[in-house]
Amino acid sequence: MRDISKKYSEEVKRYVVERLESGEVSRADLSREYGITKASLSYWLEEYGKFQPRKSIVEVVMKSEKEKIAELEKALSEAHLKIRLYDEIIKLADKEYKTDLKKTIGTKLSESSKAQDAKLVPSARSSK
Repeated sequence: MRDISKKYSEEVKRYVVERLESGEVSRADLSREYGITKASLSYWLEEYGKFQPRKSIVEVVMKSEKEKIAELEKALSEAHLKIRLYDEIIKLADKEYKTDLKKTIGTKLSESSKAQDAKLVPSARSSK
């Protein structure tokens, strides 16, 4: 099997593809004229043709994924900074008001959720 890629220069390949895309000649005509297989012509079309959808799609997807990853990393970094800031604010408030806000807030939340649960679930006496 001969190596067709070394037999023809890039200029010739581009010229053949240009003629094919213009509709000037058919694949069969070019195959006969240059002694090129139809498979080689298809490969040249992919490499040098105007429409290269596979390559373009891969590049766009890759670029989009990289941008999305960068956005997510930035958002994660900002979220971490906010958490650190909120923790620092809570520490300062604990010192200032001599209390433990995390425990106080947690206790109040659990008590209020129990009260709401009691309202939502009717007691055994009211259902009779």
